[in-house]
Amino acid sequence: MSRLFLIGLLAFICAPAMAAPYPLGSMTCADIGKFASEAMGWRKEGQSKDQALAALEKRTYNDPVEKKNLTTIVDFVFGSYGRNWSVESAGNVMRTDCETGR
Repeated sequence: MSRLFLIGLLAFICAPAMAAPYPLGSMTCADIGKFASEAMGWRKEGQSKDQALAALEKRTYNDPVEKKNLTTIVDFVFGSYGRNWSVESAGNVMRTDCETGR
């Protein structure tokens, strides 16, 4: 996945929080970052991407876009980008990208 594609995708799913309710639903950029750290914790504990996606199926969502956003974050965390992230940096990267509208 190219950097340009990542930026474009993040711009789509993580527009500034002021653009309510879509595309963040009731989530904030801080929520996005917190979940990214949570998902990275799962990866560091040895869970598979399939296990992480199964955990998403058990969650309750306030808005359908939230599940889409969290699924995208799982894709990033368990993909090639996640190999270079720590639990803390995953949250920081996703929160910052969301806040800057990338």
